[in-house]
Amino acid sequence: MYEPTINYLAVLVSAIIFFIIGGLWYSPVMFANPWIKGMGWSDEKIQAMKDHGPGSKPFIISGVGTLVMAFVTAHMVDFMKVVFADSGMSNLTIGLTAAFWLWLGYIATYSLNMVAYESKSWTFYFINTGYQFVGLMIMGGLNGVWV
Repeated sequence: MYEPTINYLAVLVSAIIFFIIGGLWYSPVMFANPWIKGMGWSDEKIQAMKDHGPGSKPFIISGVGTLVMAFVTAHMVDFMKVVFADSGMSNLTIGLTAAFWLWLGYIATYSLNMVAYESKSWTFYFINTGYQFVGLMIMGGLNGVWV
């Protein structure tokens, strides 16, 4: 019977890296301006965010969500290591493959609802799903090799 062997330190570190990437991804250095435009925020909302910041609530919520994502990704990577043990695939390849399929099957497809129902632009979609893709690939790769 399959017994998971999860490296909880790898889960924590990959979640922290994912969070750091998000800070950079949504900063003015990368995609802040087109993302803000895609959000459709008023000038007043933008000024309020600049003056007071978003508060801690969104960071706590996304931090918990990122930890859950890292934990689930670690389980999927670990399970795929068992399934593909005799395939000759490296642990890195298994981790990246697991991350890709998780991203494609759940994040990329579910996020289409932003375009379909929330009137968000394709640019907004690609900014958000691009961040999830990059972060999840790092998460999967890290959990694949850090046994």
